[in-house]
Amino acid sequence: MKDRQMNKGFLFSIFAVALSWSTAVVFAQEQASAPSFKEGDTWQFNITRKGQISSSTDQNEGMYELSVTQGVVKLYDVNGGQKNEKPIAPDGPTQALLRLIGKSDQRLDLKFPLSVGQKWTYGYQTRLPNTRQDQRRSAEVNVAGMDQVTVPAGSFKAYQLIRSESWSIGGQRAAGTVNSSTSTYFYSPETRSIVKASTMNEKNPGTIETELIRFTPGN
Repeated sequence: MKDRQMNKGFLFSIFAVALSWSTAVVFAQEQASAPSFKEGDTWQFNITRKGQISSSTDQNEGMYELSVTQGVVKLYDVNGGQKNEKPIAPDGPTQALLRLIGKSDQRLDLKFPLSVGQKWTYGYQTRLPNTRQDQRRSAEVNVAGMDQVTVPAGSFKAYQLIRSESWSIGGQRAAGTVNSSTSTYFYSPETRSIVKASTMNEKNPGTIETELIRFTPGN
């Protein structure tokens, strides 16, 4: 009887390992193709800072809406029932918002087709507000796996990505000082967007949290 129970336990262990391995292989083989946006696609995101002082470069905080109108992505600040359009700049906070749907030419946080194990690097230059200093940033992105993610907009099967970013802090007193951040974010092919993100800055305690509040597919 004991031998039979041991054999059953052994077989169950083998089955569990085989199932886990086959699931990992399926996930690794899956690919997310580049999204095809439709007229009227609309996303609402909420960005909060938890225990972190506002950054001088990416000052997004609060509720934002992105929508596709006549083939162009438009950005809005959302405050209660009011929306105010934000002009899109080639640098700065608006590019940080556009990368949530992979539409930033400056910040390539999404690279299609997307698959587990994929890695890439990119660099970009940004200018601090109210200064004449350009800051060069380097980023490395790794597609770490897949997970089921629940946010106010719903529950989605998503790719988990990790971005490591580093840059030098300018200014005569801090010249050469290196800073870095790590972001973990989740992309859902269903919403054609990042649905959740968390960013930690080495020299600024706390996190920046982003969640998809609502997704309305277009026609």
